[in-house]
Amino acid sequence: MAIDHENLDERLLHRMLFFTDAVFAIVMTLLVLELTPPEGLGQANAATLRHAAPHIGAFAFSFFIIGVFWTAHLNITRNLTRFDWRTAIANLASLLPVCLLPYATGWIGADVEGAFSWSVYAWVLVACSAGNMLLVATAYRGGGRLVDGGAAPGEVRYRLVRAAIPGAAFLTGLALVAAGQVILAHFCWALIPILFGAARVLKPKPAVAA
Repeated sequence: MAIDHENLDERLLHRMLFFTDAVFAIVMTLLVLELTPPEGLGQANAATLRHAAPHIGAFAFSFFIIGVFWTAHLNITRNLTRFDWRTAIANLASLLPVCLLPYATGWIGADVEGAFSWSVYAWVLVACSAGNMLLVATAYRGGGRLVDGGAAPGEVRYRLVRAAIPGAAFLTGLALVAAGQVILAHFCWALIPILFGAARVLKPKPAVAA
């Protein structure tokens, strides 16, 4: 019996993407495990809520950041029409630092003003960004042979720059920590939308039909 390679390719691609979505969903769910109710609920008061506030803030921030990386993954893979093992391995490697985010989130929730805890968190996000760059470089290699319609001139560069932007923002935060500006380092994420806007100049223009 002959193997239908086209259907097998499609099934493998769908399995890779479904697995990735499941990992993101589980990671986002695990974040909430750091939010434990206070002991002695009858004595809960405003002071209890203030104590929990850093954990709630860390949860909300990480939920948003993971959402950004999930959206980026959607953007990277939405035009994939063929499966190959290199891309599957690169995709798996990109998920490794994402899975560390609940751990790093719990750390900054427990020590929100700590330079070391924020540095650990920032390094995890730098690794997430590097994972996205690896996935872009692998999935779009060979002129985008795995992508519907191939890759337009300049598209791989544009996608690599976009994938690098969160990492660049948090590397800036790490530099601020090294300079003793820990509070300012906590706002390095604000660079992400600014850099995304600046990167639009690199976006390749759609081809004009003759």
